[in-house]
Amino acid sequence: MAVQFLRGDLMSSLERDKPWDGGKERKLGIALVLAGGICWGFIGIFVQALGPVIDTFTLSVLRLGIASVLMIPIIIYQSGIKAFLIPAKSLLFFIIFGLCYWPLYQLSYFSSIQMISANIAVILLYTAPFYVIVLARIFLGEAITKKKVAAAILGVAGVWIMFASWAVDTTPTMLLGGILGLGAGFFFATYYIYVKKALNASDPFITSFYSMFFGCIFIALATLVFFRDKLHYQPDVRSVMLIVGIAFVSTTLGNTLSIMGIKRMEAGEAGVFGLIEPITTLVASWLIFGSLLKGWQIVGALLVLFGAYMIYRQPGPGADDAAHSPNRQ
Repeated sequence: MAVQFLRGDLMSSLERDKPWDGGKERKLGIALVLAGGICWGFIGIFVQALGPVIDTFTLSVLRLGIASVLMIPIIIYQSGIKAFLIPAKSLLFFIIFGLCYWPLYQLSYFSSIQMISANIAVILLYTAPFYVIVLARIFLGEAITKKKVAAAILGVAGVWIMFASWAVDTTPTMLLGGILGLGAGFFFATYYIYVKKALNASDPFITSFYSMFFGCIFIALATLVFFRDKLHYQPDVRSVMLIVGIAFVSTTLGNTLSIMGIKRMEAGEAGVFGLIEPITTLVASWLIFGSLLKGWQIVGALLVLFGAYMIYRQPGPGADDAAHSPNRQ
């Protein structure tokens, strides 16, 4: 079913032989980013379900490796084997993308989840939209408005209210997990910048494949060089199914849907709509693990979400321009 959703018929119906409608394209972009965010929201659930049976580094490599392999038949079906032949300049960009984004984000985020609960790790991760606003201004020229600044202050305040109330009675390991969660938020923010740049010359499926492929290579190399002694994994049916689940649902499907959505809107805007991920994780964690947040943690989380809502409760002034940009192929 999911493969059918990603097949060439979808791309042709979305992007070819139709009159251009910026408003509809933006709505479609929002829907795709929300769908991708929901898929991402299950990352924490899969990781928490796996628990200590596998180390962070092995999981990171397997996740991206399996996700990359799953992309291959989709791309071949959509565009043929020649789609993998891209200009040297684009290939170099994806190498940089894979080196600077995936290892830093994924290792810090997975480590955070294993040190603290998935729900708190995801809320810390989602300081990302506020980093995106600044990075998008620097690298993409997107405007920073008073509403964005006010929302960013609200969001950061919410994170610190949540973090401080939780950190009072934590162990040093949990504090380190919180710091890693905040770091993951910054590294995650760079994803939107890299993707927006990549889409200037590449198809969303190719962008998804090469970013994951090179990310897998660099994480594997870093693991072999620096963390070889920390590797451990004894496969069993349950853990294999969970790893395939995180690779397909939260990586192949989540990344591709999100990239298709980012193509149709500003990076800063997409980062805000991506806040559906922590909501997904909180609900799923409650339903599956019975996890609960303390009162002040909930207040902090609501401030983060309200700050994000302030930024784009109405279409931003650059949304229409983004929809008509040459990124659309």
